[in-house]
Amino acid sequence: MPDLAQIDAHVVELTRQPTLAVRVQQPISELDLATLFDRYLPLVGARLGEAGGEMAGPPFGRYHRFGPDVVDVEIGMPIAAWPAGVPALEDCRPGDVGTSELPGGPAATFTHVGSYDGLSQSYDRLHAWIHDQGRDDGPGPWECYVDDPGSVDAARLRTELFWPLG
Repeated sequence: MPDLAQIDAHVVELTRQPTLAVRVQQPISELDLATLFDRYLPLVGARLGEAGGEMAGPPFGRYHRFGPDVVDVEIGMPIAAWPAGVPALEDCRPGDVGTSELPGGPAATFTHVGSYDGLSQSYDRLHAWIHDQGRDDGPGPWECYVDDPGSVDAARLRTELFWPLG
């Protein structure tokens, strides 16, 4: 078995990033991430346009909880500034668009190359790497979708993983 901690990961210091997002919780037995992202990313984009906001990076999925029975995922876009008139995500009903943020501070990062089907293994490898470095993992890891799956072959898709450090 290969050493899970042998990956090209490193630690970065992140700056807090404003976002516009939707937060969805559902039983893991009903999970279909592709359908969730296909449904909610256009909704977030439309709300951003209505509010006159500007994207500041690739879309993301942040996992507040992933299993064994429930997934709690935030689906959104980093933005240049929080738009006026859009409520905070924690004040929204499930499935409604609100403002949020990706946290600042130290995080481990790694770029997954390939199909989204392999993301789980890349998260496992990043998690092992963090512990191999003598660090603790923090809450709410996320992934940023660098490439558009509609225009890049699945074998070449780049997805940046970020895992806050505890």
